[in-house]
Amino acid sequence: MDFAKGLLQAYETRWSYINTFKVQIQFAPSIKSFIEWKDDVDGRDINLNIVSIDTPQFTNQNIEVYVGDQWRLHNGRDEVYRFSMTFRDQDQMKLYKKFVTAYQFQKSQYLEDCKSYITLWKDADYMDEVDKKLFDFEEVMIDSVSQLQFNNTTEAQIAEFTVQFKTPTPLVDINFGNKSFRQ
Repeated sequence: MDFAKGLLQAYETRWSYINTFKVQIQFAPSIKSFIEWKDDVDGRDINLNIVSIDTPQFTNQNIEVYVGDQWRLHNGRDEVYRFSMTFRDQDQMKLYKKFVTAYQFQKSQYLEDCKSYITLWKDADYMDEVDKKLFDFEEVMIDSVSQLQFNNTTEAQIAEFTVQFKTPTPLVDINFGNKSFRQ
């Protein structure tokens, strides 16, 4: 392929952009009440605070056995799926305090009582597209909340922190033409 054709093909490709997404967090009622999470305020505005989200890596506990002069391979059991979100904070560290409190609270609860749900939507990149659900994370727990780093030698900078979540079952919405699959 010559340069002109390659350049034309690159311009005609409908690239997927990583800065067009939104997240919906639905805390368990017990956590929502304990941290005073208001869906109509905190839930509505959360996308303003999200810097980035790292989706889970799909990996497993490999089974690799050398028997009879041959390797026998299988994927084995899935690992727990972990994903993270980085947030910018506001109002004297309001979000950080809520996530740390939720993390502490869930340690004394059964999963059924404190599981939350998170949905990741991929926004449309082009005029003729629609928003599509990419992930439904069910039975989510907070795995960790990062430290804060205060520093007197920097200029005014918005505070950021990262929350890592874990789930046994990330549900991926996959649509290929006439095939629909939900894993």
